[in-house]
Amino acid sequence: MSCAALAGLALLLTLVLTHTGPAKPRPAPSVIELSPGTYVTTINIHNPSLGRNPVTIYKRAVVALPESATAIAPSAFQSVSLLPGYAVEIDCADIATLLADATSGEGFVTILATSPLDVVGVYTASGTDSKIAVALEMLNITPRIEVLGRATTVAAPGPIYEYSAKFLCVNAIP
Repeated sequence: MSCAALAGLALLLTLVLTHTGPAKPRPAPSVIELSPGTYVTTINIHNPSLGRNPVTIYKRAVVALPESATAIAPSAFQSVSLLPGYAVEIDCADIATLLADATSGEGFVTILATSPLDVVGVYTASGTDSKIAVALEMLNITPRIEVLGRATTVAAPGPIYEYSAKFLCVNAIP
């Protein structure tokens, strides 16, 4: 893979795979085809708290489909307890488990917590030549702060920090 192709792939991943908060109006993108290869997402979550209490995080995934396709409901929330100073990752295997489906795809992972977290999306693409890989990190996925007024899956007395990260888990695009 040439340097120009590698740079193009890096730009494509930057534009397509990152999401840092509420959507902003953008011009309609032109049709872009992914190069042959494997695309993998890992979302790292760190509890930076210095306290003694763990933070319960709630995670779910939803597949993004074309408008013409039948919509698939988001997965149910699953909870994970994260001790102060500890970290956990959500990778493509975890996303497939959330979706109860072993197939690949793209969409979003939503993470809810009662305390602020450090959330980083790491996107890796490797071409058909396994010696070439590009890893892009998206630092500090910015949370939206919500106050839940009705009964929900998440029971919280105060604000909820909501993180939304794009995922792409595709093996060997032809």
